Amino acid sequence: MNIENKNTALMSFSSLFPEESAGDHARGLQTFYEAFHEGPFGYLFMDEEARISKHNDKVSEILCADPASLENMVLFDFLFAEERARVQELMNRGLDTFGDPLRLVKVKCKKKVYRLVSIYLKRIRLETINKEVYVLVFLKNEFSPASASKEEHEAYYKTIIETQEAEREFIGLTLHDSIAQELYAIRISLQRFLLEHGHEEQIMPIKKMLNDTIYNVRNISNELAPTVLRDMGFFQAMDDVIFRLRKGGVDFKTRIDRRITELCKELQLCAYRIIQELFNNCIKHANATQISLSIRIAGKEVVIIVEDDGQGFGLDMEDSLRLGAGLRNIRNRIALYAGTMDLSSSPKGSKVQIKLYTK
Repeated sequence: MNIENKNTALMSFSSLFPEESAGDHARGLQTFYEAFHEGPFGYLFMDEEARISKHNDKVSEILCADPASLENMVLFDFLFAEERARVQELMNRGLDTFGDPLRLVKVKCKKKVYRLVSIYLKRIRLETINKEVYVLVFLKNEFSPASASKEEHEAYYKTIIETQEAEREFIGLTLHDSIAQELYAIRISLQRFLLEHGHEEQIMPIKKMLNDTIYNVRNISNELAPTVLRDMGFFQAMDDVIFRLRKGGVDFKTRIDRRITELCKELQLCAYRIIQELFNNCIKHANATQISLSIRIAGKEVVIIVEDDGQGFGLDMEDSLRLGAGLRNIRNRIALYAGTMDLSSSPKGSKVQIKLYTK
């Protein structure tokens, strides 16, 4: 059985669904193909090893691949390691209907670029030829703030931020309540061994490494779940962040409008997370030794300026947003408050100015 489409080469399902052994499946796939080959979503057929046999043009567009090159390629070649396990698990379920999708799956598009898609998957078991075929549907996850309503805009970014905060809190508390406590127990056992058996020359370097690890775990926990911000307020939380970073040899200058404490807790958390991310970028990527922070409030406008003496970003804004997860997180938080971000960079340092608008 051959199916001809004016925009594609001759396509045949006969090798997968012989007419005499799987006529109903073949006729169903013919209808599917004719109806959706040029449709808004991508679909493909693959075997148990995720080897692609047939696909429509939308798949080629999503994967940025030449249509002819996709034949006999393995789907996993277009997925990141963590995504392969998710898709493999979906395949292993052996669903015979399109159930709930895998959402926000990263697929490789081209070098250093990926797309987010939702994946629907269904398995067809052909007993007569002892073969399983999977039908996979891609839906691109796209969002256009320009075309969305104000409510949709806020809901979208609010969901992203709330999900991130929940994950951060869970990981931070796990580090504090589980990992850190276990490290403390190891340190106590090590100290007891030292007192009972000696070997101070061998034990002390290990003890120092353990203390450093405990310190780092506590710092990570504090960054992920800023209990100081919740319990003691914005100024104390900023002092805590700066105190820990100063221990790494970085000099800070700050000028913070005290009226920030009068803002809602959500906006204070937003400002805290933005500043935290910018500080990390200054130190880890720009190798800065001096950082200045200014927070100014004028009416409904909150202006945050972070400057450093580092080596600069080396990328324009769009490239930085695409490649840097930290800057993308900042952008999402800014969008929730209809804000803006301006970035200037040179080999002598960088300046980031962010404006947020209270509701």
